[in-house]
Amino acid sequence: MPFGHGGAVYTLARRYGLEVQQINDYSSNVSPLPPPKGFYSFIKRHLKQIEILPEEDNFSLRQALGSFFDLDPDIFFPSSGTTEWIFALPRLLCPSKGLILAPTYTDYACALKRAGAQVLFFIARPEENFEFDLVQVEKEICRQRPQMVFICNPNNPTGTFIGRDQLVGLLNLFPEIIFLVDESYIEFIDEKASLLYQRPFPRNLIVLRSFSKIYRVPGLRLGYAVAAPQLVTVLKKACLPWNMNRLAQMAGPWLLSKADYLKRVQGLVVREKKYWLPRLSSLPGVKVFSGRVHFFLLALDEPAQGLWELLLRRYHILVRLAHNFLGLGPNYLRIALKTREENRYLLKALEEILK
Repeated sequence: MPFGHGGAVYTLARRYGLEVQQINDYSSNVSPLPPPKGFYSFIKRHLKQIEILPEEDNFSLRQALGSFFDLDPDIFFPSSGTTEWIFALPRLLCPSKGLILAPTYTDYACALKRAGAQVLFFIARPEENFEFDLVQVEKEICRQRPQMVFICNPNNPTGTFIGRDQLVGLLNLFPEIIFLVDESYIEFIDEKASLLYQRPFPRNLIVLRSFSKIYRVPGLRLGYAVAAPQLVTVLKKACLPWNMNRLAQMAGPWLLSKADYLKRVQGLVVREKKYWLPRLSSLPGVKVFSGRVHFFLLALDEPAQGLWELLLRRYHILVRLAHNFLGLGPNYLRIALKTREENRYLLKALEEILK
């Protein structure tokens, strides 16, 4: 069943008669760099591990995460990607109303609807660069009184970011409301900006984290939820034995040890944004919302479908149509940074089409 995500290379390759390897994918917000050096060798060395069952309770990965963040391992809940928890948590918490800060990742609304909740939105405006006004968010929460609030931080697709102190202040105002904060892109800014370093850990907080984006391993399906101790019992109700494959269980601790890789990715993103932004902004009929991360939201003067189609057919370039993000329209595209050579290729294609 299609959900409208980026990275749909298999579907589009079939549709356009291409090999998957022919598609230059700028639609998926993964690291511009390949996984850390030695990762594939590590996986190959442990391939025989798939001949036995994984750890039933993800014990080793939970211990590694607890040590990394200096938190109790029992508040970590590894999963086959964050999607597992996005859809499970509304079913577990049973909110009658859930509020989503938008435009943002569409699965939050889908998950709330599937759980039978009324879905409410606070929508940021392009005139304010899609920055969330937390004073207005507070007023909306007071008016609507949801039992659950979804916040993607840094936000997809706008790249905006709410500082930790600001977020904690909002959480403290509403201790009776559960806040689910998705930090899948936090490492592209600064790992230490995460709410996982907040002490004490807020009582009404669940944080989602992903290995997929920063380490460029989305096909491995490796994520986790971190729950306030008061919410651990609730999350345990959804835990299934062997919910992760053995290679993912082993990859997590190995990837956590690669702090130098995070610095390399962050440095590349800073350099490539300096290269990209003035060139993208100079294209006719394009407004760029740069955000804080490694992907950009573009607003065109006309519907984006035509440009999307030309990029794919002529250049085998895939970018993300953003019309299905609530608060955006048919004129929006999202593009993720890659390496300098790949970025030049995309810019050349855009210039040839738009100029």
